[in-house]
Amino acid sequence: MTKAKKYWKGLAELNNDPSIEKLKQNEFPEEIPVDEFLGDDENLSNSGTSRRDFLKFLGFSTAAATLAACETPITKSIPYVVKPEEIIPGVANWYASSFYDGNDFASVLVKTREGRPIFIKPNALSSFTPNSRVISSVLSLYDSNRLKSPMKNGAESSWDVVDQDIKKALNDLSKQSPGFSSDENIVVLTNTIISPSTQKIINEFSDKYGAQHIQYDSVSYSGMLDANKESFGLRAIPTYHIDKSDIIVSFGADFLGSWLNLGAEKQYVSNRNPRLNKMSRHYQIESNLSLSGSNADVRIPVKPSDQLELIQNLYKTLKGQSSINPIIKDVFQDLSSNKGKSLVICDSNDKDVQLMVNAINDLLANYGSTIDMSLPNYTKAGDDNQIINLVSDMNNGKVSALIVSGVNPGNDFASVLVKTREGRPIF
Repeated sequence: MTKAKKYWKGLAELNNDPSIEKLKQNEFPEEIPVDEFLGDDENLSNSGTSRRDFLKFLGFSTAAATLAACETPITKSIPYVVKPEEIIPGVANWYASSFYDGNDFASVLVKTREGRPIFIKPNALSSFTPNSRVISSVLSLYDSNRLKSPMKNGAESSWDVVDQDIKKALNDLSKQSPGFSSDENIVVLTNTIISPSTQKIINEFSDKYGAQHIQYDSVSYSGMLDANKESFGLRAIPTYHIDKSDIIVSFGADFLGSWLNLGAEKQYVSNRNPRLNKMSRHYQIESNLSLSGSNADVRIPVKPSDQLELIQNLYKTLKGQSSINPIIKDVFQDLSSNKGKSLVICDSNDKDVQLMVNAINDLLANYGSTIDMSLPNYTKAGDDNQIINLVSDMNNGKVSALIVSGVNPGNDFASVLVKTREGRPIF
Protein backbone atom coordinates (compact mmCIF):
# COMPACT_ATOMS: atom_id res chain seq x y z
CA MET A 1 0.00 0.00 0.00
CA THR A 2 1.50 3.30 -1.08
CA LYS A 3 1.41 6.43 1.02
CA ALA A 4 0.63 9.79 -0.53
CA LYS A 5 3.51 12.24 -0.20
CA LYS A 6 2.85 15.36 1.81
CA TYR A 7 4.72 18.61 1.29
CA TRP A 8 5.01 21.66 3.56
CA LYS A 9 5.54 25.21 2.40
CA GLY A 10 7.66 26.05 5.42
CA LEU A 11 8.58 25.21 8.99
CA ALA A 12 5.56 27.11 10.30
CA GLU A 13 3.16 24.84 8.44
CA LEU A 14 5.13 21.76 9.51
CA ASN A 15 4.88 22.78 13.17
CA ASN A 16 1.14 23.69 12.85
CA ASP A 17 1.65 27.36 13.68
CA PRO A 18 -1.79 29.01 14.36
CA SER A 19 -0.85 31.94 12.11
CA ILE A 20 -0.99 29.61 9.10
CA GLU A 21 -4.76 29.20 9.45
CA LYS A 22 -5.22 32.97 9.39
CA LEU A 23 -3.09 33.29 6.30
CA LYS A 24 -5.19 30.69 4.49
CA GLN A 25 -8.25 32.95 4.91
CA ASN A 26 -6.40 36.08 3.82
CA GLU A 27 -4.95 36.61 0.35
CA PHE A 28 -2.35 39.06 1.63
CA PRO A 29 0.01 38.12 4.51
CA GLU A 30 0.16 41.78 5.62
CA GLU A 31 -2.71 44.17 6.17
CA ILE A 32 -3.18 46.69 3.39
CA PRO A 33 -3.57 50.27 4.76
CA VAL A 34 -6.59 51.14 2.64
CA ASP A 35 -7.74 53.86 5.05
CA GLU A 36 -4.69 55.94 4.29
CA PHE A 37 -5.70 56.47 0.67
CA LEU A 38 -9.45 55.74 0.66
CA GLY A 39 -10.39 57.77 3.74
CA ASP A 40 -13.27 56.79 5.97
CA ASP A 41 -14.53 53.36 4.96
CA GLU A 42 -18.00 53.96 6.40
CA ASN A 43 -18.55 57.29 4.60
CA LEU A 44 -16.76 56.21 1.39
CA SER A 45 -20.05 55.39 -0.34
CA ASN A 46 -21.38 58.89 0.42
CA SER A 47 -18.32 60.66 -0.98
CA GLY A 48 -18.01 61.46 -4.65
CA THR A 49 -16.24 63.44 -7.32
CA SER A 50 -17.11 64.67 -10.73
CA ARG A 51 -15.99 62.92 -13.92
CA ARG A 52 -14.11 66.08 -14.91
CA ASP A 53 -12.05 66.09 -11.67
CA PHE A 54 -11.25 62.41 -12.05
CA LEU A 55 -9.94 62.91 -15.60
CA LYS A 56 -7.88 65.93 -14.51
CA PHE A 57 -6.23 63.92 -11.73
CA LEU A 58 -5.56 60.94 -14.02
CA GLY A 59 -4.08 63.12 -16.74
CA PHE A 60 -1.79 64.97 -14.33
CA SER A 61 -0.43 61.76 -12.73
CA THR A 62 0.22 60.15 -16.13
CA ALA A 63 2.05 63.21 -17.45
CA ALA A 64 4.15 63.48 -14.28
CA ALA A 65 5.13 59.82 -14.44
CA THR A 66 6.03 60.13 -18.12
CA LEU A 67 8.24 63.18 -17.56
CA ALA A 68 9.99 61.52 -14.63
CA ALA A 69 10.72 58.40 -16.69
CA CYS A 70 12.05 60.39 -19.67
CA GLU A 71 14.42 62.55 -17.69
CA THR A 72 17.82 62.38 -19.35
CA PRO A 73 20.71 61.62 -16.97
CA ILE A 74 23.54 64.11 -16.91
CA THR A 75 26.68 62.75 -18.54
CA LYS A 76 29.84 64.76 -18.02
CA SER A 77 32.12 64.41 -21.05
CA ILE A 78 35.71 65.57 -21.17
CA PRO A 79 36.95 66.40 -24.69
CA TYR A 80 40.30 65.23 -26.00
CA VAL A 81 43.16 67.62 -25.41
CA VAL A 82 45.13 65.83 -28.12
CA LYS A 83 42.77 63.52 -30.00
CA PRO A 84 44.26 60.22 -31.23
CA GLU A 85 44.36 60.19 -35.00
CA GLU A 86 42.65 56.80 -35.33
CA ILE A 87 39.66 57.67 -33.09
CA ILE A 88 36.66 59.56 -34.43
CA PRO A 89 33.83 59.89 -31.88
CA GLY A 90 30.74 58.08 -33.13
CA VAL A 91 32.64 56.12 -35.81
CA ALA A 92 33.58 52.50 -35.02
CA ASN A 93 36.98 51.02 -35.86
CA TRP A 94 37.57 47.40 -36.87
CA TYR A 95 40.75 45.46 -36.07
CA ALA A 96 41.88 42.02 -37.21
CA SER A 97 42.98 39.95 -34.25
CA SER A 98 43.15 36.43 -32.89
CA PHE A 99 41.57 34.83 -29.84
CA TYR A 100 42.95 32.06 -27.66
CA ASP A 101 42.04 31.18 -24.07
CA GLY A 102 43.65 27.77 -23.77
CA ASN A 103 40.64 26.02 -25.27
CA ASP A 104 39.22 27.97 -28.23
CA PHE A 105 41.22 29.54 -31.03
CA ALA A 106 39.93 31.73 -33.84
CA SER A 107 40.84 34.59 -36.12
CA VAL A 108 38.40 37.42 -35.49
CA LEU A 109 37.45 40.96 -36.38
CA VAL A 110 36.91 43.24 -33.36
CA LYS A 111 34.64 46.28 -33.48
CA THR A 112 35.69 49.11 -31.17
CA ARG A 113 34.28 52.50 -30.21
CA GLU A 114 36.62 55.02 -28.63
CA GLY A 115 39.07 52.22 -27.96
CA ARG A 116 36.60 49.84 -26.31
CA PRO A 117 35.86 46.45 -27.93
CA ILE A 118 32.10 45.98 -28.24
CA PHE A 119 31.61 43.22 -30.83
CA ILE A 120 33.45 40.20 -32.30
CA LYS A 121 32.70 38.56 -35.63
CA PRO A 122 34.42 36.04 -37.94
CA ASN A 123 37.27 37.06 -40.21
CA ALA A 124 36.29 36.03 -43.73
CA LEU A 125 39.95 35.64 -44.73
CA SER A 126 40.53 32.88 -42.18
CA SER A 127 39.34 29.28 -42.04
CA PHE A 128 39.15 29.35 -38.21
CA THR A 129 35.56 30.38 -37.54
CA PRO A 130 34.82 31.63 -34.01
CA ASN A 131 32.20 29.72 -32.06
CA SER A 132 29.64 31.15 -29.66
CA ARG A 133 32.10 31.12 -26.75
CA VAL A 134 34.60 33.25 -28.67
CA ILE A 135 31.96 35.74 -29.83
CA SER A 136 30.52 36.15 -26.31
CA SER A 137 33.98 36.52 -24.74
CA VAL A 138 33.76 40.29 -25.22
CA LEU A 139 31.32 40.36 -22.29
CA SER A 140 34.09 39.27 -19.93
CA LEU A 141 35.84 42.60 -20.51
CA TYR A 142 32.96 44.37 -18.78
CA ASP A 143 32.45 41.91 -15.92
CA SER A 144 32.04 43.98 -12.74
CA ASN A 145 32.99 40.95 -10.63
CA ARG A 146 36.47 40.67 -12.09
CA LEU A 147 39.30 40.99 -9.62
CA LYS A 148 40.71 44.51 -9.62
CA SER A 149 43.88 43.67 -7.70
CA PRO A 150 45.90 40.61 -6.69
CA MET A 151 44.70 38.68 -3.64
CA LYS A 152 46.83 37.51 -0.73
CA ASN A 153 45.31 35.13 1.83
CA GLY A 154 41.85 36.16 0.67
CA ALA A 155 42.46 39.91 1.01
CA GLU A 156 43.28 42.56 -1.58
CA SER A 157 46.96 43.38 -1.96
CA SER A 158 49.28 45.17 -4.38
CA TRP A 159 51.46 43.81 -7.15
CA ASP A 160 54.63 45.04 -5.44
CA VAL A 161 53.84 43.14 -2.25
CA VAL A 162 52.77 39.96 -4.06
CA ASP A 163 55.80 40.00 -6.38
CA GLN A 164 58.20 40.39 -3.48
CA ASP A 165 56.60 37.53 -1.55
CA ILE A 166 56.68 35.23 -4.58
CA LYS A 167 60.29 36.07 -5.40
CA LYS A 168 61.39 35.45 -1.83
CA ALA A 169 59.59 32.10 -1.70
CA LEU A 170 61.03 30.99 -5.04
CA ASN A 171 64.55 32.02 -4.10
CA ASP A 172 64.26 29.98 -0.92
CA LEU A 173 63.17 26.93 -2.91
CA SER A 174 65.42 27.27 -5.94
CA LYS A 175 68.66 25.41 -6.45
CA GLN A 176 70.56 28.61 -5.73
CA SER A 177 69.42 28.45 -2.10
CA PRO A 178 71.57 26.39 0.34
CA GLY A 179 68.43 24.87 1.84
CA PHE A 180 67.27 23.36 -1.45
CA SER A 181 66.45 19.64 -1.40
CA SER A 182 66.79 17.51 -4.51
CA ASP A 183 63.41 15.95 -3.71
CA GLU A 184 61.65 19.32 -3.97
CA ASN A 185 60.34 20.64 -7.28
CA ILE A 186 58.86 23.88 -8.57
CA VAL A 187 56.16 23.19 -11.16
CA VAL A 188 54.53 25.65 -13.57
CA LEU A 189 51.15 24.27 -14.67
CA THR A 190 49.56 26.00 -17.69
CA ASN A 191 47.24 25.39 -20.57
CA THR A 192 48.71 24.75 -24.00
CA ILE A 193 51.04 27.63 -24.83
CA ILE A 194 50.95 28.68 -28.49
CA SER A 195 52.71 32.03 -28.08
CA PRO A 196 56.49 31.84 -28.72
CA SER A 197 57.11 34.93 -26.56
CA THR A 198 55.15 33.46 -23.64
CA GLN A 199 56.96 30.15 -24.02
CA LYS A 200 60.31 31.98 -23.99
CA ILE A 201 59.41 33.71 -20.71
CA ILE A 202 58.42 30.38 -19.15
CA ASN A 203 61.66 28.78 -20.34
CA GLU A 204 63.72 31.60 -18.82
CA PHE A 205 61.80 31.28 -15.56
CA SER A 206 62.34 27.51 -15.53
CA ASP A 207 66.07 27.91 -16.15
CA LYS A 208 66.43 30.43 -13.34
CA TYR A 209 64.51 28.54 -10.67
CA GLY A 210 64.93 24.96 -11.89
CA ALA A 211 61.20 24.65 -12.50
CA GLN A 212 59.32 22.08 -14.54
CA HIS A 213 56.73 23.25 -17.07
CA ILE A 214 53.68 21.02 -17.56
CA GLN A 215 50.87 21.74 -20.03
CA TYR A 216 47.42 20.19 -20.04
CA ASP A 217 44.10 20.71 -21.79
CA SER A 218 40.79 20.77 -19.93
CA VAL A 219 39.51 18.40 -22.64
CA SER A 220 42.36 16.00 -23.24
CA TYR A 221 43.57 15.02 -26.72
CA SER A 222 46.65 13.27 -25.40
CA GLY A 223 45.72 9.97 -27.06
CA MET A 224 45.62 11.53 -30.52
CA LEU A 225 48.84 13.46 -29.92
CA ASP A 226 50.70 10.35 -28.73
CA ALA A 227 49.39 8.35 -31.69
CA ASN A 228 50.56 11.00 -34.16
CA LYS A 229 53.94 11.06 -32.43
CA GLU A 230 54.29 7.32 -32.99
CA SER A 231 52.90 7.37 -36.54
CA PHE A 232 54.59 10.50 -37.89
CA GLY A 233 57.19 11.51 -35.30
CA LEU A 234 55.29 14.75 -34.65
CA ARG A 235 53.20 15.32 -31.53
CA ALA A 236 50.61 17.65 -33.06
CA ILE A 237 47.14 17.75 -34.58
CA PRO A 238 47.04 17.58 -38.38
CA THR A 239 45.18 20.04 -40.58
CA TYR A 240 41.90 18.55 -41.79
CA HIS A 241 40.63 19.66 -45.22
CA ILE A 242 36.93 19.00 -44.75
CA ASP A 243 36.18 21.02 -47.88
CA LYS A 244 38.06 18.38 -49.92
CA SER A 245 36.37 15.40 -48.26
CA ASP A 246 33.56 13.86 -50.29
CA ILE A 247 32.97 11.21 -47.62
CA ILE A 248 33.18 12.16 -43.93
CA VAL A 249 32.96 9.42 -41.32
CA SER A 250 33.02 10.52 -37.69
CA PHE A 251 33.10 8.11 -34.77
CA GLY A 252 31.76 10.34 -32.02
CA ALA A 253 33.82 13.41 -33.02
CA ASP A 254 31.57 16.50 -32.94
CA PHE A 255 33.75 18.46 -35.39
CA LEU A 256 30.96 21.01 -36.00
CA GLY A 257 30.74 21.57 -32.25
CA SER A 258 33.52 21.48 -29.71
CA TRP A 259 35.81 18.67 -30.93
CA LEU A 260 39.27 20.24 -31.39
CA ASN A 261 37.47 23.61 -31.84
CA LEU A 262 38.34 23.46 -35.52
CA GLY A 263 35.86 26.08 -36.68
CA ALA A 264 35.02 23.71 -39.53
CA GLU A 265 31.58 25.10 -40.37
CA LYS A 266 32.77 27.15 -43.34
CA GLN A 267 34.65 24.23 -44.91
CA TYR A 268 31.76 21.86 -44.23
CA VAL A 269 29.19 24.11 -45.89
CA SER A 270 31.41 24.90 -48.89
CA ASN A 271 31.45 21.23 -49.87
CA ARG A 272 27.68 20.80 -49.51
CA ASN A 273 26.25 23.06 -52.21
CA PRO A 274 23.86 21.28 -54.64
CA ARG A 275 23.88 24.29 -56.98
CA LEU A 276 27.58 23.66 -57.63
CA ASN A 277 27.05 19.90 -57.93
CA LYS A 278 29.03 19.45 -54.71
CA MET A 279 27.46 17.43 -51.93
CA SER A 280 29.67 15.54 -49.52
CA ARG A 281 28.19 12.58 -47.66
CA HIS A 282 28.47 12.66 -43.90
CA TYR A 283 28.17 9.60 -41.64
CA GLN A 284 28.02 10.22 -37.87
CA ILE A 285 28.42 7.14 -35.66
CA GLU A 286 27.85 8.21 -32.05
CA SER A 287 26.15 7.43 -28.76
CA ASN A 288 24.75 10.86 -27.85
CA LEU A 289 23.18 13.30 -30.28
CA SER A 290 25.62 16.06 -31.20
CA LEU A 291 25.57 19.10 -33.46
CA SER A 292 27.46 17.14 -36.12
CA GLY A 293 25.06 14.22 -35.74
CA SER A 294 22.03 16.47 -36.23
CA ASN A 295 23.51 17.69 -39.54
CA ALA A 296 24.71 14.31 -40.82
CA ASP A 297 23.23 12.61 -43.87
CA VAL A 298 23.25 9.32 -41.99
CA ARG A 299 23.42 9.12 -38.21
CA ILE A 300 24.08 5.68 -36.72
CA PRO A 301 23.39 5.53 -32.97
CA VAL A 302 25.50 2.91 -31.20
CA LYS A 303 26.50 2.03 -27.66
CA PRO A 304 29.90 3.36 -26.53
CA SER A 305 31.16 -0.22 -26.25
CA ASP A 306 30.24 -0.90 -29.89
CA GLN A 307 32.14 2.08 -31.30
CA LEU A 308 35.57 0.46 -30.87
CA GLU A 309 34.35 -2.79 -32.40
CA LEU A 310 33.10 -0.95 -35.49
CA ILE A 311 36.46 0.84 -35.91
CA GLN A 312 38.30 -2.48 -35.61
CA ASN A 313 35.93 -4.10 -38.09
CA LEU A 314 36.39 -1.26 -40.60
CA TYR A 315 40.18 -1.48 -40.29
CA LYS A 316 40.28 -5.26 -40.73
CA THR A 317 37.86 -5.15 -43.66
CA LEU A 318 39.94 -2.54 -45.48
CA LYS A 319 42.95 -4.83 -45.04
CA GLY A 320 40.95 -7.82 -46.31
CA GLN A 321 41.09 -9.68 -43.00
CA SER A 322 37.39 -9.64 -42.15
CA SER A 323 33.89 -9.13 -43.52
CA ILE A 324 32.15 -5.83 -42.95
CA ASN A 325 29.61 -5.36 -40.19
CA PRO A 326 26.14 -4.77 -41.75
CA ILE A 327 25.74 -1.62 -39.62
CA ILE A 328 28.53 0.15 -41.50
CA LYS A 329 28.21 -1.60 -44.85
CA ASP A 330 27.33 1.64 -46.68
CA VAL A 331 30.17 3.43 -44.88
CA PHE A 332 32.68 0.85 -46.11
CA GLN A 333 31.43 0.98 -49.70
CA ASP A 334 31.55 4.78 -49.88
CA LEU A 335 35.03 4.92 -48.35
CA SER A 336 36.34 2.25 -50.69
CA SER A 337 35.09 4.10 -53.77
CA ASN A 338 36.41 7.51 -52.62
CA LYS A 339 40.02 6.84 -51.67
CA GLY A 340 41.99 10.06 -51.34
CA LYS A 341 38.74 12.03 -51.03
CA SER A 342 37.49 10.77 -47.67
CA LEU A 343 38.09 11.48 -44.00
CA VAL A 344 37.76 9.28 -40.91
CA ILE A 345 37.97 10.87 -37.45
CA CYS A 346 37.31 9.71 -33.90
CA ASP A 347 36.94 11.42 -30.53
CA SER A 348 38.52 8.63 -28.49
CA ASN A 349 41.36 9.63 -26.17
CA ASP A 350 42.85 6.12 -26.38
CA LYS A 351 46.20 6.03 -28.16
CA ASP A 352 45.59 2.57 -29.64
CA VAL A 353 42.24 3.63 -31.10
CA GLN A 354 43.79 6.72 -32.68
CA LEU A 355 46.60 4.57 -34.13
CA MET A 356 43.92 2.45 -35.78
CA VAL A 357 42.19 5.56 -37.16
CA ASN A 358 45.55 6.73 -38.56
CA ALA A 359 45.96 3.35 -40.22
CA ILE A 360 42.46 3.54 -41.74
CA ASN A 361 43.18 6.95 -43.26
CA ASP A 362 46.49 5.65 -44.55
CA LEU A 363 44.77 2.69 -46.25
CA LEU A 364 42.33 5.15 -47.82
CA ALA A 365 45.22 7.34 -49.11
CA ASN A 366 43.84 10.38 -47.28
CA TYR A 367 47.19 11.74 -46.07
CA GLY A 368 48.40 14.49 -48.34
CA SER A 369 44.90 15.22 -49.64
CA THR A 370 42.26 15.55 -46.89
CA ILE A 371 44.73 15.26 -43.99
CA ASP A 372 47.89 17.34 -43.97
CA MET A 373 50.63 16.66 -41.41
CA SER A 374 52.90 19.24 -43.04
CA LEU A 375 50.65 21.96 -41.57
CA PRO A 376 50.44 20.87 -37.93
CA ASN A 377 48.07 22.41 -35.41
CA TYR A 378 49.75 23.12 -32.06
CA THR A 379 46.70 24.41 -30.15
CA LYS A 380 46.64 21.14 -28.16
CA ALA A 381 49.78 19.91 -26.40
CA GLY A 382 48.59 18.47 -23.06
CA ASP A 383 50.21 15.27 -21.80
CA ASP A 384 48.14 13.04 -19.51
CA ASN A 385 51.20 11.09 -18.38
CA GLN A 386 52.81 14.25 -17.00
CA ILE A 387 49.64 15.09 -15.08
CA ILE A 388 49.53 11.60 -13.57
CA ASN A 389 53.16 11.94 -12.49
CA LEU A 390 52.50 15.41 -11.07
CA VAL A 391 49.62 14.17 -8.92
CA SER A 392 51.80 11.30 -7.71
CA ASP A 393 54.66 13.68 -6.83
CA MET A 394 52.26 16.00 -4.97
CA ASN A 395 50.89 13.08 -2.94
CA ASN A 396 54.45 12.06 -2.08
CA GLY A 397 55.42 15.58 -1.03
CA LYS A 398 57.89 16.10 -3.88
CA VAL A 399 56.33 19.35 -5.14
CA SER A 400 57.29 22.34 -3.04
CA ALA A 401 55.67 25.06 -5.16
CA LEU A 402 52.92 24.89 -7.79
CA ILE A 403 52.27 27.90 -10.03
CA VAL A 404 48.97 27.60 -11.91
CA SER A 405 48.24 29.84 -14.91
CA GLY A 406 45.27 29.75 -17.28
CA VAL A 407 43.85 26.44 -16.00
CA ASN A 408 41.55 25.23 -13.24
CA PRO A 409 42.74 21.77 -12.15
CA GLY A 410 40.46 21.78 -9.11
CA ASN A 411 37.48 21.84 -11.46
CA ASP A 412 38.86 19.75 -14.34
CA PHE A 413 40.00 16.86 -12.14
CA ALA A 414 37.25 16.99 -9.52
CA SER A 415 35.94 13.64 -8.32
CA VAL A 416 32.19 13.06 -8.44
CA LEU A 417 29.71 10.52 -7.13
CA VAL A 418 27.26 9.06 -9.66
CA LYS A 419 23.87 7.80 -8.57
CA THR A 420 22.41 5.00 -10.69
CA ARG A 421 19.18 3.04 -10.82
CA GLU A 422 19.21 -0.34 -12.56
CA GLY A 423 22.54 0.59 -14.09
CA ARG A 424 21.34 3.99 -15.41
CA PRO A 425 23.09 7.14 -14.16
CA ILE A 426 20.45 9.56 -12.86
CA PHE A 427 22.39 12.01 -10.66
